[in-house]
Amino acid sequence: MGKGLSRSERARTRSVHFQDIEGSSEARLTVYEKDVLNKIRSTKDSPLEKLVAAEKASEEQKHAIQKLRRLRRYVKYAHLTPKQRQAYKLFFMTKRTGMTLRKLAKKLKISLSSAWARIHGAVLRLERVELRRQEGRELRNILEGVLYARKLKKVFYLYFDKGWPPAAVAKSLRSNLSTIYSNIQTIRVLGYAHSQEEYIPWEEARKKISHL
Repeated sequence: MGKGLSRSERARTRSVHFQDIEGSSEARLTVYEKDVLNKIRSTKDSPLEKLVAAEKASEEQKHAIQKLRRLRRYVKYAHLTPKQRQAYKLFFMTKRTGMTLRKLAKKLKISLSSAWARIHGAVLRLERVELRRQEGRELRNILEGVLYARKLKKVFYLYFDKGWPPAAVAKSLRSNLSTIYSNIQTIRVLGYAHSQEEYIPWEEARKKISHL
């Protein structure tokens, strides 16, 4: 505490009994003693606190990796590029432990930024599939017995259940991409309209969905 303090301040600091300060009720401390106590708290970094912080960070990292590994169930639906698929499998699905972006970049003989871009791109696509399938489960509960048009059922299955992107759905059903987007919008509007307690006009439901 010495370097930035004047001689009088250093004398005052030496006169403070630090154990008494930490053990006393704050209400009984002087303004100066409270200031010293706050400085002690702000600089205290015991080995135990370091260990707890490190374990917490490690645990959070493990949970994040486990979550990203669970996305592998969507790999075949996400239409990853060959480079994204290769990077994702090496990084999250390899049996070797301790895989890092730096090691991945070295193994693939690419830059660190390229390794990050491939992993990041793959994860974004996989997360979109997961969210789409979640939305599909919610819509299915609402539209059970309501969605009867054969074309809409097929679009629902491929887009929401399997997580295919619209372009892949259009190719599979030999349909125009704009038509598939319109079908997806129709399914969402139906879901919104039938989730309301009171009747809502179709046009109003469509406007609500377009603003979500």
